[in-house]
Amino acid sequence: MDAESRDLLTVEQAANYLQLSQSSIRSYIRQGKLKAFRVAGKRKVLIPRDELLKLLEPARGDQLTEDDEDTPPPSSRNHAGK
Repeated sequence: MDAESRDLLTVEQAANYLQLSQSSIRSYIRQGKLKAFRVAGKRKVLIPRDELLKLLEPARGDQLTEDDEDTPPPSSRNHAGK
């Protein structure tokens, strides 16, 4: 498989790549949030990898680490004395 063919993913491959369901990927396509292309005369839908990556956005302004996942955001912490 050459590099160019790996830049196009099926709905199933895209869902696995982002750890989402195939129905979520199809929903993003219908909503216009994800650009995809149908192969002429076929039911096959292909999604450019760079378009798929555009769906991702930072979880927070700073980098999320494994230790931070268990820490509640500042707004939900108990602020004693205030």
